[in-house]
Amino acid sequence: MRLSTLRTGLLAAIAVALASCSNNGMTPSYSPTVSQPEAAPVSQAMPDAQTAGKAGAQDDARAGAEEDAQTAASPDAGDSMSPDLTTCATSPPQYNWIFKGACGSFTLKPTGGSFSLGTYNSISVKGSLGWNTVKTQAKVYVSDAIGNGDITKSKGKSFLKYNGKGKVVLYAAANNQTSEVIKPKTHAGTPIFKYIITDSKGLPGRSCNAAIYGSGKWTPLPGQGFPIKGNTVTIQQYNAPNGFVLPPKGNALYFAVNCY
Repeated sequence: MRLSTLRTGLLAAIAVALASCSNNGMTPSYSPTVSQPEAAPVSQAMPDAQTAGKAGAQDDARAGAEEDAQTAASPDAGDSMSPDLTTCATSPPQYNWIFKGACGSFTLKPTGGSFSLGTYNSISVKGSLGWNTVKTQAKVYVSDAIGNGDITKSKGKSFLKYNGKGKVVLYAAANNQTSEVIKPKTHAGTPIFKYIITDSKGLPGRSCNAAIYGSGKWTPLPGQGFPIKGNTVTIQQYNAPNGFVLPPKGNALYFAVNCY
């Protein structure tokens, strides 16, 4: 009985010793298990170079498409109408024949006034009127056209084209908005009028001149013409030519510019 009990105790002691000596003789220590978030696969956490390249190409394609759409919506430089073009093809401020090209208004004082028009049919215009007989001031609209279907009829009558030397490059109308007849006054060093015309495509010939329409006919300005410099010509007069007045509201002063 005693021998059996000793045998049993010895076997138990040997089992405990064997267990404690496992794992290179070190008793494993207990450490509670802490749940950690699983790391995302590398392919998901960061796109590879090929994926990034595709995304960049798609962004560039979208940007290019948007730029093309904006370009298509904007007028080309060669079109007849530029982005800064202002027109006034109504009555008022124009009367009789209405010019559908560029238009601008300015205030004319006794000492004169200046104007500038947007680009129409590749042509831009700026100019001035000198000293005059206006009592206080007048609002004047200046408009232009090239005579290619952009001048309306007046009371069923077509605008009379100018048959000048060379080629007519521009027509212009000045519409006085007051009831006064405004006449020019000579003043030392100041032109009666000045008209600067620039054509980005180039003016034909070597010089230009102008004519004034009145009493049913065109009257050319005196002189041999004004030289073209680059793409620009400056037409000016220091003495009032025949027919040069700003008629009262309801009529207009008409010009034609021809180059040769």
